[in-house]
Amino acid sequence: MSADLLERAKAAVAAATRRGAQGARAAAVRERESRLEWRDGKLDRLRDSTKLSLHVTLFVDGRFSSNATSDLRPTAVEKFLDETLEQTRLLAKDPFRALADPARYEGRLRKDLRLRDEQIGSVTPDERRAAVKELEAAARGAPGADRVVSVATSCSDDLFEGALCCSNGMEGTAARSTFTLFAKTSVRDEGSRKPEGWWYAVARHRRALPSAGEVGREATRRALMQVGAKPAKTGEFACVIENQTAGRLVGALLEATDGSSVQQKRSFLAGKVGQPIGSKVLTITDDPHVVSGLGSRYYDGEGMATRPRPVFERGVLRGYYLDTYYARKLKLEPTCGSGSNLVWGRGTRDLAGLLKAMGDGILVTGFIGGNSNSATGDFSFGIRGYRVERGQTTAPVTEMNISGNHLAFWKRLQELGNDPFLYSSDRTPSLRFDKVQFSGV
Repeated sequence: MSADLLERAKAAVAAATRRGAQGARAAAVRERESRLEWRDGKLDRLRDSTKLSLHVTLFVDGRFSSNATSDLRPTAVEKFLDETLEQTRLLAKDPFRALADPARYEGRLRKDLRLRDEQIGSVTPDERRAAVKELEAAARGAPGADRVVSVATSCSDDLFEGALCCSNGMEGTAARSTFTLFAKTSVRDEGSRKPEGWWYAVARHRRALPSAGEVGREATRRALMQVGAKPAKTGEFACVIENQTAGRLVGALLEATDGSSVQQKRSFLAGKVGQPIGSKVLTITDDPHVVSGLGSRYYDGEGMATRPRPVFERGVLRGYYLDTYYARKLKLEPTCGSGSNLVWGRGTRDLAGLLKAMGDGILVTGFIGGNSNSATGDFSFGIRGYRVERGQTTAPVTEMNISGNHLAFWKRLQELGNDPFLYSSDRTPSLRFDKVQFSGV
């Protein structure tokens, strides 16, 4: 359990302060991973590992450093601290570096978020092997599977345990389990094309996973969706972006809410708190307290107690992700240095309903490369998906780009689906947009 890790973290903080550090923060972490990969009826890779590490942040005479070691023998830790303290004293001073205000440690949620499954240590190698074989059998038995060329599957269960201690009064422990099923299928197409489709499921609790058969069949279905795909003509089209795909665009938008980007003037959202960025449909809350959520946590990396907070309300930007350092540089109150779970406003229609509401346009089911400039807001992503006519999918499309600028793009958001993607901390629903720019032939 995490009690031994807390003792390690506390000992490291005490040792650092004895050596002259005015402030110290230590995180002791144990990570266990068990993973079995299977390809075309044969074992491809087996991994079973446990990693123990210590991360120490030092504040010494106005200087700052962040350090890590995986050698936790007492004599090695002593040497590690001696060396890192000496090296820290050689760095330039930074007056903005400091531990979090102790008041930020207070009010930590006491409710059980159910982040650790007690079954995490009981999954056997035979059960993992049975799961990957079932994944492959389902992929090869799905409708249209006569086109299947190759199937790769995997099954994994991981456990993270950690403890955090700060010299100005914070102590905490955390434990999170993760169970994952994955399948990838490649199929024959015209000429030498072999489009691939993949699907996965991930959950904190094993019983929350769908069946391996469901995941395997979906991987093959998604591969077959791309058979015969061709680019459509360039133009402006209404579009629906499928829930499991929409996270890519949302991540590009939220990249500009990062405190370092804002402070370093690399964010197109700098200075825009309180201003409308998207349509009134865009409401997103960062909620670290979703029960069994993939991004849930009681405290952040600095030890600050986590709290739900709005990111966008009816299109209006409400704040940035600010740790103590960038909050001090920007003369703002810290929020949290990184995101947790995103909880969206809820629509009334599923994907089929969104397509019907759109009528004609493009359904985006995947992104292929591309980039987004967090400084300007310009973006361009390769896409694959379907043409949609009168609310029904028709010809598959690929090798097209969707492009624009976030400050204009999100104002074209017309409707959210009622289908949040639960196998991600982004929890994105399907999104329906008014006409946006697509380039093809």
